[in-house]
Amino acid sequence: MSEVNASNELPTVLLMGIDPEVEALISDSFKGVQVKNIPMNIDQLMELEKLNPCLALTGYPKEFSPVELAQTLRMQYQEAPLFFITQTREGFERKNYIKNGFTDAFLMPMDTTTLKAKVAEEISKATKGVLKVYKPVKIIDVEPGTVLDFETNVYLPFNKKYICLSNAGDSLDADRIERMKKSKFNSIQVPADQMPKFYQYSASRLRSMGDGHLSETEKREKLQGAVRDLVSGLFTDQAASFETGQAIMKDCGEIVKSFIMQGGEGDWFLKIQNVLGNRGDSYSHAGNVSTLAALFSMALGIGKPEDMALAGLLHDIGIAELPAAIQSTDPSKMTKEQFEIYKKHPEMSVNLIKARKIVVPEIVTKVIMQHHELYNGTGYPHGFFGDRICKEAQVLAIADRFDEMTVLVEGRPLLTPLEAIEKLRTEQVNDPSKIHFNADLLKELLTLFSPK
Repeated sequence: MSEVNASNELPTVLLMGIDPEVEALISDSFKGVQVKNIPMNIDQLMELEKLNPCLALTGYPKEFSPVELAQTLRMQYQEAPLFFITQTREGFERKNYIKNGFTDAFLMPMDTTTLKAKVAEEISKATKGVLKVYKPVKIIDVEPGTVLDFETNVYLPFNKKYICLSNAGDSLDADRIERMKKSKFNSIQVPADQMPKFYQYSASRLRSMGDGHLSETEKREKLQGAVRDLVSGLFTDQAASFETGQAIMKDCGEIVKSFIMQGGEGDWFLKIQNVLGNRGDSYSHAGNVSTLAALFSMALGIGKPEDMALAGLLHDIGIAELPAAIQSTDPSKMTKEQFEIYKKHPEMSVNLIKARKIVVPEIVTKVIMQHHELYNGTGYPHGFFGDRICKEAQVLAIADRFDEMTVLVEGRPLLTPLEAIEKLRTEQVNDPSKIHFNADLLKELLTLFSPK
């Protein structure tokens, strides 16, 4: 993309050596800004001292290292957010790039959704809201009747509209919050530039309650970040060894302990509701499936919740081994040839765990390998059917499908947990070709979700 506006009054986004495919993915975010596109050339970059971009995005340098690029850019632009974007998986070291000057680093195409959201947020800040961006806040984090310093909205995905609930300085009454909790909306939407006010409000509220924990909103954000750090850490140049495997397993254990199993069993239905209704990306999906698998394990008495959480966390990591074109394509839209390659990802996930010398219980790798096997034998990679599929794998498969059905997707109505389970069960009853899950498990979940 060439420079889109010559006005010096508009904020500038600097693109340096960005792959045209990546630029096309995020170009719709460049509203209200001018774009300056330059080649990957340090000398040319040094001539742009007065550019003062609101955001700089760079590709992978060929003649020097990403760390050298980070240090050079940071000296040049001390305040601007700097994003490093690459499709080169080998040697990707996100933490090291950030340590040396980049604000964030993105591995494409798996980071596409995350990158677009981050770019939109930065441009929204720079344009003072010309580009409106919203972030989800859990309803449970808002106290009825308290004055809110931030605007709140509800998003209607089927209509693709945001409806204002309250303006800054107003409050949400108890009846309205209770109705939303009981409906399909477990989150409200807050403008991204007003999120600091939400964090202040949340911290003050928790202090007044004598609770030193994070809000549910912040827990979900931190879980997503922790999963992202974990996945990117699997692709460093560091040689696999027992010690590196132990370090990765420790990170997995901390995620499960701190975010997924925190608080024990408690109100598992409320915990499930707190997982649902957000826009999906690969990291949120891994965190959601991990949480759901652990909670379903508790509710059904199948497997160890900690093992199920670990399997959910790692179940799709093999997708990162697939060709970029396949990663970027929805399975329902893949060619027959692409889908045959895609079907290898459970085995790739297990192989990656072994290659990085991550020691996990045997049931975890078994569940990951079987989580796409279907009860009628039409699944993959081995076409197992019936009780040849372990029940733990069936639980993970239901959690995986459940998250896909309840995630926020434009143009699709939201489903409640009960509606999602009912839909799965109805599909199986009406069409024998769709008998994908153990009917007894679905029946038990349906009973658990049904109002008492």
